Amino acid sequence: MDLNQFFDDLASQKPVPGGGSASCIAATMAVALLEMVIQLSIGRGNEETIDEQFKNILQELGKIKTRLFELAEEDAKGYQEVMDTFKLPKGTKQEIEYRKDAIRKAFEGAISSPLTLMETAVDLLEWNAFILEHGNKNAFSDAGVAFYLIQVAYEGGKMNVLINLDSIHDPSLKNFYLKRVMKIENSFNTNKQKVENQVQPWMAAIIG
Repeated sequence: MDLNQFFDDLASQKPVPGGGSASCIAATMAVALLEMVIQLSIGRGNEETIDEQFKNILQELGKIKTRLFELAEEDAKGYQEVMDTFKLPKGTKQEIEYRKDAIRKAFEGAISSPLTLMETAVDLLEWNAFILEHGNKNAFSDAGVAFYLIQVAYEGGKMNVLINLDSIHDPSLKNFYLKRVMKIENSFNTNKQKVENQVQPWMAAIIG
């Protein structure tokens, strides 16, 4: 992905990319910061088991960073598919039913990417907490910035799930996704609290 082109497109009147893709990029920046902190932490007198965990997390973060770029593009594609379905003909009963089904499937597809982003944010926060606890203290603020970027990504993902969910009129299907959102939300809040318990005292100690 060419980020210069991405930001130009984001700033334009084009329908895509939008907030969903931007949320993925926020998460990607968070991942890069966490990778940097790990790189600055390995081999700095940690226990061997800590450095081993750092290396394992680093491998996972590399995979996630690639996946997040893909999600940014998938999110834009998903929204484009939603718009395309609204252009389908509706002159006959068969066309109306086909169009209705296509719209439903398109909205479900558009939910997939931001929902995955929300789930990814949960994992990122868990690793974020470990990195803040055991990482290079000179890079604590970098891991802290990652924390706030992860929150932006998560909330952006949730908003995009909800706005697409609002267009699904099947009550059982809508309830299925809402339950998934709430389950992810509970996990996210648990991990978020672990990170806040590290970041907030650090900030308070400096402010006084």
